[in-house]
Amino acid sequence: MLNNIIILISLITFWSGVIYRVYALNTVGVIISLFLVLASFLILHYFRQKNNKLNNYSREIHKARKKQPRAINYLILPVYLLLISACFILLFKSRSANAIISPWQIVPAGFFVFYGLSTALLFIILTRVKKYSIAFLSLHYFLSLGVALIVYRLGYGFDPFIHRATLDLIDKIGSVDPKPFYYLGQYGLIIILHKITFIPLAWLDKLLVPVLAAVLIPAALFQTLKKWFSEKASHELIALLLLIIPFSVFIVTAPQNLAYLFLLLALIFGLKCNNIYNLFIVYLLALAALITHPIAGVPALLFALTLTVYHSNIHRFKRYLYYLIFILTSISLPLAFAFIESKTSLPRATTLRNIFSWPKFIVPGQENFILNFIYLYGFNIKIILTALAAIGVIIAYRNKKNCGAASIYLLMAGGLLTSYYLSTKLNFGYLISYERADFSNRILALSAFFLIPFFLLAIHAFVYKLTAQNKAIKIPFLIFLVLLITASLYLSYPRFDHYFNSHSYAVSQNDISATRWIENDASSSDYIVLANQQVSAAALSEFGFKKYYKKNIFYYPIPTGAPLYGYYLDMVYKKPDRDTMRKAMDLAGADTGYFVLNKYWWAFPKILAEAKLSADSWQVFGENEIYVFKYKK
Repeated sequence: MLNNIIILISLITFWSGVIYRVYALNTVGVIISLFLVLASFLILHYFRQKNNKLNNYSREIHKARKKQPRAINYLILPVYLLLISACFILLFKSRSANAIISPWQIVPAGFFVFYGLSTALLFIILTRVKKYSIAFLSLHYFLSLGVALIVYRLGYGFDPFIHRATLDLIDKIGSVDPKPFYYLGQYGLIIILHKITFIPLAWLDKLLVPVLAAVLIPAALFQTLKKWFSEKASHELIALLLLIIPFSVFIVTAPQNLAYLFLLLALIFGLKCNNIYNLFIVYLLALAALITHPIAGVPALLFALTLTVYHSNIHRFKRYLYYLIFILTSISLPLAFAFIESKTSLPRATTLRNIFSWPKFIVPGQENFILNFIYLYGFNIKIILTALAAIGVIIAYRNKKNCGAASIYLLMAGGLLTSYYLSTKLNFGYLISYERADFSNRILALSAFFLIPFFLLAIHAFVYKLTAQNKAIKIPFLIFLVLLITASLYLSYPRFDHYFNSHSYAVSQNDISATRWIENDASSSDYIVLANQQVSAAALSEFGFKKYYKKNIFYYPIPTGAPLYGYYLDMVYKKPDRDTMRKAMDLAGADTGYFVLNKYWWAFPKILAEAKLSADSWQVFGENEIYVFKYKK
């Protein structure tokens, strides 16, 4: 069942993305996509029946330990469901349409108590009750990944608003030009699911990654761990303990996040790849990642090729092919970024960045014990994960006859680490200053993905040893692990505390109201709006891609690298004067301009006073939360 679901999702993603790129996703395009999906699925089913074996299948590392059957106390199941229901109730009661920075600003502290207790109880359930273990794991994963989905009433983040506006346009007219070579997989998958299920696009987009991750990751891990390890009691616990690693990439739907999910599934399936059918699944996941976002897709495809080499019989040339793949992994993404930079006409940075540095161990001690504990873990997460991976590498080396495939994961991780270092030498000057490290950091995250076998080996060794101890040792460790998972939950979402400020304000109802007022006030005139990302996202959600002016300038400052955003930054960081607004209007060819100022912006009182002197008029929204200033030529 799991394999069929993953195959269908991958095939829909790939074929719908291809059809959208070469044609459109209108009725004809959807029918063609579904036909290709069905044909491909039947071909794969044929290969599954043949079940051709590959070489070098990694066998179980440990022999099964015999255990005496124990009585099962099914009372813990309803208690767990009550606790996790309390968590969901608290999240739904905390839903907000205000400009919050972090969900933890409004989610009560009791949520973490219930979450910790339910996590502790889940540990017990996974060791005693096997029948519904995967269902409970998926439910817990969804609770962990769904906080932003539930709390942010209008939607979380900025990019998802752009993608939802694009999806809405594709649904109406079949395509949006220009068509890039990325994002296609997510657009195609959501459009196809919308057409065959009639679920609203907005809900499909919000639910896609958190739900798929919650359902597929635990199931894929369980299926793989059964092949890799023989202790039945440890499989589910290992899957639960992976939540110790912060999981921000799976809390919201975006093409990069969906591609990360396909990559992770490919890596998990690669560990149990022992026949042509499983190898095809890895390739399908890699192709789905590639057509969704190349930053994850290129390494995924290179991994599939490496896995093919590993399982092949061309022993004479394997070493040279590994060298070639390592080089390609190291240079492919930096070369792609350099090519994009060479083609852009936007201004470039004048200095090179150098963000490569070894992490230092930090001991926070300025706040209460809980916050200090969370950031003791959070500030040192790179060191902790490196140590965990190192332990896994040692275990793999000692069991190299059974863990041979792990070597190709280490090869890919090393190549991506080299790629990360090379990318830090690029300018990324076509991006706004605070976004220039994003792409390099994504490559670093990718290298961590390829350490998944070593994380699993280290966690398995820990669980294997722990389950053999008496309760006096098990209970303290259980409490510590629950605290780590709860800390990871806190760290996986935007934060606003004395140690960290995410600066990621949510789109608010006041932003929506302001954009609606501007639309009505401007009437039939040509107008532009200088506003921050949240207001621009609100406009996209309300009006889509409604207005473009000369030089393909959108009437709100999207993207942040566009000229209008530069004028907005001049208004808030220099001075909100009429001359700056006039230049912005001349650039677009508009005769009316609006400047939107949110109360949470830095130096708000000063900007407000100066804008009132230069504007023709202004309008206030909420309890003085947003000011909209109007300028006429």
